[in-house]
Amino acid sequence: MGRGGAGRRHQGRVTCRISRSIRSRRPKTAGRDERIAGLVLLALGGLGLWGGVDLPFMTSDGVGSGLMPRILSLMIVALGILQIAFSFKDPGPSTGHWAIRETIPVVLGVILFAITIRGYHIGPIAIPNLGMAVACPLAIIASGLAARDSRLPELLVFAVVLTTFCIGLFRYALGLSVPVAPWLLGY
Repeated sequence: MGRGGAGRRHQGRVTCRISRSIRSRRPKTAGRDERIAGLVLLALGGLGLWGGVDLPFMTSDGVGSGLMPRILSLMIVALGILQIAFSFKDPGPSTGHWAIRETIPVVLGVILFAITIRGYHIGPIAIPNLGMAVACPLAIIASGLAARDSRLPELLVFAVVLTTFCIGLFRYALGLSVPVAPWLLGY
């Protein structure tokens, strides 16, 4: 009996040492990284709210063009607050590194779409209103470069099909006043 009891006590100490060593190996920056991610979400949501402040929330015809951006921005702000709140809890193991090579083309695609669909003026530089016929393929091809196995011919076919679908859906099926190709069609 003494021998079995001593072994159990010894196992308890080993288990305790292992759990202490696991706790000590947990990265101390995990909670800080989560808080930074929450702050980034708050900043992005705030930027969306600020950018859509001039868009009409409701119109006499119904829903305005500012409803969806405002709702999405508020959801991003709420997720940022949750991210910050949960970062003070036990952070758990690190989620790894950021896949920056895959992130940059997607962000670039969104920016290209935003500045080319209705045009944009940056100081002396004026980007013309190119419409969906140019903005969609640019965004799709730029974002498609994020995948390591993407090939340009496949991206071109996908861009043409998806652009045609988007023009048909947004301009004709939903009747939105989205410019298609103002440089070619006049609308």
